[in-house]
Amino acid sequence: MEHAYIILFLVGVIYTVITFLLGGFFDIIHIGGDLTAHIDGGIGSGHGGGDGGSISPLKPITIVSFVTVFGGIGIIGTSHGINPIITFIVAFLVGLVISFSIFRFVIVPLSKAQNTSAVYQDKLIGMQAVVISKIMENGFGTIGYVVNGTKYNAPAQHVSKKSVEQGEKVLIYLIKDKIFYVEPLDN
Repeated sequence: MEHAYIILFLVGVIYTVITFLLGGFFDIIHIGGDLTAHIDGGIGSGHGGGDGGSISPLKPITIVSFVTVFGGIGIIGTSHGINPIITFIVAFLVGLVISFSIFRFVIVPLSKAQNTSAVYQDKLIGMQAVVISKIMENGFGTIGYVVNGTKYNAPAQHVSKKSVEQGEKVLIYLIKDKIFYVEPLDN
């Protein structure tokens, strides 16, 4: 049974290392886009299944954390000569607790934050902002806007690619690819 624990532990560790390295590599070369939403979608996550509002605990991170912890606890139990049945039960329970904790305290809050950011951007359309750094003709600048007393800055461009002077008040017309398209209020 010790060989099974070792294999499970190594699979979990190798999967974690490979996904960490590939994730960093894909971030550097800007590949992947919304691919993680489709891979991680799972059952009931709003991406083609379930009730659209729930988050499935069957995510690769929760599964691999269970497998890794289960294998690691199993290795520890067998190497200390603990009864194999007790080792299996403890490894299973600790694996469940750890994977549930990761789901409850990492995945759920991150998912809620991601879902609220899309709604949040929709609420910014039509909001007033001020040009912080001049928006160049056919170029970009920076705007500042206030939400609930907190000031934010964002890259901006005029909807018709015209220049807009620093300090001018603008209306947020569209947000696309993290660029705020604005129009001066006097138009």
